[in-house]
Amino acid sequence: MSQRKWIIVSAIAAALVLAAVVTLYFMQGPVQRIIRDQSVAYLKTRFHSDVEIQDFRLSLRPGVRVIVTGVVLRHNGRTDIPPLIEIRQVTLHASLLKLLGKKIDVSSVQLDGLQIHTPPRGSEDQHMFHATDANLAEKYPVVIETILADDAVLVPLPKDPNKIPRPFYIHHLDMENFRFDQPAAFHAVLTNPVPRGEIDCVGEFGPWNAVEPSATPIDARFSFEHADFKTLKGLSGFLSSKGKFKGPLDYLEVEGTTDMPDFALRTTSHPLALHTDYSAIVDGTNGNVILKKVTATFLNTTIVAEGEVIDLSAAKGRTIDLNAVSEKARVEDLLTLAVKADKPSMTGTAKLNTKILIPERDEDVIERMRLDGQFAIGDIRFTNDQIQDRIDTLSHKAQGKPELGSEGIQLSEFRGKFKMGNGVVKFSNLSFGVQGASLSMAGTYNMDSGQLDFHGKLRMDAKISQTVTGRKSFFLKAVDPFFRKNGLTEIPIKITGTKDAPKYGLDLHDPANQEPAAPATK
Repeated sequence: MSQRKWIIVSAIAAALVLAAVVTLYFMQGPVQRIIRDQSVAYLKTRFHSDVEIQDFRLSLRPGVRVIVTGVVLRHNGRTDIPPLIEIRQVTLHASLLKLLGKKIDVSSVQLDGLQIHTPPRGSEDQHMFHATDANLAEKYPVVIETILADDAVLVPLPKDPNKIPRPFYIHHLDMENFRFDQPAAFHAVLTNPVPRGEIDCVGEFGPWNAVEPSATPIDARFSFEHADFKTLKGLSGFLSSKGKFKGPLDYLEVEGTTDMPDFALRTTSHPLALHTDYSAIVDGTNGNVILKKVTATFLNTTIVAEGEVIDLSAAKGRTIDLNAVSEKARVEDLLTLAVKADKPSMTGTAKLNTKILIPERDEDVIERMRLDGQFAIGDIRFTNDQIQDRIDTLSHKAQGKPELGSEGIQLSEFRGKFKMGNGVVKFSNLSFGVQGASLSMAGTYNMDSGQLDFHGKLRMDAKISQTVTGRKSFFLKAVDPFFRKNGLTEIPIKITGTKDAPKYGLDLHDPANQEPAAPATK
């Protein structure tokens, strides 16, 4: 082709391009109105909402750029509740050629100031979306290469309008290759309110379920770092967690682990390392959790729990309801966890079975926690020599051998029931024995002050006069008959004071009304 022909072809091509640009420039107004009207109609249909738009601008140079500001969707037109969706600004970028094809391809969508208010399950507003007879993938063959949203807020609205909502702050959301007929890859970073910390999620979302959006599947992995337990009153420590979740939005199966190197209750000065392995079912639409199994390990003790964490009332927070069991705990570990002392007062193997209820209130965890359970401790050893000496003396006197010295006498199994509320533990049916004696008691222990108030009965093989020697023994023979019942000596006793300075004595004025203790060991 000659140079002249190239010039003619180039001139024709330039003229066509110029004509297209001029045509698009004059069509910008009609195109803008068409896109706006179709967008509003789609949003109204899909979300069954009134749609408000402050401004809608379309630019065709370079490429297609749409900026929509002040987007508000009000479900069923209601103004008495927060809008279903609010977006400060939507920015869309696309190639004109890709918009003109059979399948619409949008390069990117940026959402600024996104807020979503989700009505509670079971309310009249829960059906925010409505089924359509058309296949979305066929009716709207749209592919969005990238969706970006920074500083978005998801606010699940509580059933009780007087209850304060707990928003989830999504610092960053990045979704790739979004379409209606297949999953889209996503990356999200959000803040967990309690305990406060950052959650990082990576996975796949979709395909979108038009008939029942809560059934839309998700498959992802997460990490939860540096969660501060000080946001839960009464606890301290920093938690990290890793795991995965999979399933529909309203029934996510979650598996993971947590680690806290410095977990502590406010009643103790001994932070310890706590590790858990857990599996749970999470309702992503309201945050309720069913704990299928939680295995917690600290020091040399393992506790297995199951239960739920759910929103039950108008109060702030959620109710924790668990059943916890340990078949072979260490009593020294439990004391280290719960009691503020330089070292545990005893060691031994412990069996524990308790119901744990932490209701929704503003008080700290120790004040809110309710316990109802039972325990048994075996292979008991006392770390305090003075306590062991008292046990030895008790056993010798109970056998009528007060002249014997210390020898480290072993206690029988120590068992009982307990209930805790408002930081006070109430014990009942406490019983243990040594050779020649048995003790049954009931009483209370204050978690904060360490105050003791226990009353019970000591039963001995020996008579009172046989517990001492010399002249004291002679004079006490006169009172032996008053304390002798069914071949045993029965003495009402009390333990008061504090855990650090206990006081032991006779309880002649207020004897405890106890169930019969096990026979004394002979």
